[in-house]
Amino acid sequence: MSDQKSRFWTPTKAKWLLGIPIGGFVFAVLGAIGLGIFHFTIEASSTNAFCYSCHVGMDTIVEEYEASPHYLNRHGVKADCADCHVSKEFIPKMETKIMAIADVYYQLIGTINLDNFEQERERLAQKVWDEMKANDSRECRSCHDVNRWDIAAAPTRIKVNHQAAMNGQKTCIDCHAGIAHKLPVKQISARSAAK
Repeated sequence: MSDQKSRFWTPTKAKWLLGIPIGGFVFAVLGAIGLGIFHFTIEASSTNAFCYSCHVGMDTIVEEYEASPHYLNRHGVKADCADCHVSKEFIPKMETKIMAIADVYYQLIGTINLDNFEQERERLAQKVWDEMKANDSRECRSCHDVNRWDIAAAPTRIKVNHQAAMNGQKTCIDCHAGIAHKLPVKQISARSAAK
């Protein structure tokens, strides 16, 4: 029999090797802290308070939203800004957050301000509508479940239009542009002419 006991781990004489487990622990702690900061930042930048910090006083976007059925309705259900403008899925959410950096930049340098907002409204609205059309109104569908619609109880015009959406011929934004914010002047004129 050996005088030496069997050990799971034998300490080394090289002290620098202690850096490996210590470095791993430090890396794990810093990673957890970084992940926490990342999550906090993403959540904080998806609140109405964050959106309002630029939009209040700059234009009428907040006032239009607060007068819309997405903010105030008989059901007591409220959709926040991020519910309509930021995807719930991770990759599209990150794409939106990265693209939003440009909005913050233009706000900071004053490219879009109260004086020229109405001239920019159509371009900005069209950009959002194009994105919603391209992703089949993904953000709308994250709250409005097509399978829960009571089509039979709806008036005929709504039945026809919603059936087209259910069949993939239309998407929400085709008919519901302007549901939370007023339409740009050219869009109002075009819709009036179409009726």
